[in-house]
Amino acid sequence: MKVKFNRIVHVITDFKSIGGAEMMLSRLIESTENKYEHIIISLIEISEVFQSTLDRCQAYYALGWNGLNTLGTFQKLHTLLKKLSPETVQCWMYHANVLTSLSVISLKQKPNVIWGIHHSLASPKEESISTKIALSLSKFLSKQPKAIIYCAHSSLQQHQAFGFNSSNSYVIANGVYLDKFQPNPELHDPIVIGFAGRYHTAKGYPYLFETMGLLKNENIIFKIAGSGASFNNNEVKALFEQYQLDSQKVQLLAQVSDMPTFYQSIDVFLMTSITEGFPNVLVEAMASGLPCISTDVGDAKYIVQDLGAIVPPRNPQALADAILQYAQKSQAEKQALKQATRERVEQNFSIEKVSEQYKAVWST
Repeated sequence: MKVKFNRIVHVITDFKSIGGAEMMLSRLIESTENKYEHIIISLIEISEVFQSTLDRCQAYYALGWNGLNTLGTFQKLHTLLKKLSPETVQCWMYHANVLTSLSVISLKQKPNVIWGIHHSLASPKEESISTKIALSLSKFLSKQPKAIIYCAHSSLQQHQAFGFNSSNSYVIANGVYLDKFQPNPELHDPIVIGFAGRYHTAKGYPYLFETMGLLKNENIIFKIAGSGASFNNNEVKALFEQYQLDSQKVQLLAQVSDMPTFYQSIDVFLMTSITEGFPNVLVEAMASGLPCISTDVGDAKYIVQDLGAIVPPRNPQALADAILQYAQKSQAEKQALKQATRERVEQNFSIEKVSEQYKAVWST
């Protein structure tokens, strides 16, 4: 006799790019497919990048939303939810939260709607017009969902300060596959500091380069990974020349597809961001046995705790000092940090732990 699983419909704004919300949805489905019947509805598109996840779903839909056809997209979503009749709808990101909450209002058999917030709200005024509209509607609708799941403690605080009002709010971190990220038992000589992040204002590239400029005479190698991190980017090239850096000691790697191998090639992970929500890279790096030196943004302090260093944003000297402090540690101290960072992720951020937290919210 076939076992009947509970049906979870996931409504996500877009299932195309490889962002934090998209990756968390993918991992969550893959880790719970033997417990739930999953269906994905993407308001915009679905990418073949996630084909292995889609193959685990009972069905998936892309509604082709482009802003101009909002009413038609809303009607499609309403019709689908009525037809599918799920017990629970897990939403991912602002627009999905809003359209789903509006589309279930007239349903006779209403599902339990759970919002997902995967965004930092440090500067609401700097958001796009579309996001500002979604935020305003979200504030008005925020009492409606059964629960709101935030990916970061900082995000929960920011949204509640903005006016989100829900008595059932949870913080569930993004989880990682522990078997994908493994510590390298060896330490490098000279020390290798790694950075990973696309070229974007939020990632603090000017502060990264100033930090490397302060340390250019030290016996330290930097590996910089991320879209736009190459001499093909004129702004990066200008920063490189401004601080008179050596290409043997500062390696610009551009986009790196094999991040586990990248993490194994470095000793310390550096994050210079000026704003973040839940920085997945810190968890991945720590799963790889790397102490992290990070700016105090988003949930960085909660993730790293005392297994690295947390410094104020926009402070290259503090970043440089923290790197030098690590360099002065003994081999035994560095190995102990390697083990402790891995253990922190095992205990708090494995996909198994995170999946259990989602399942607990779905079942309440």
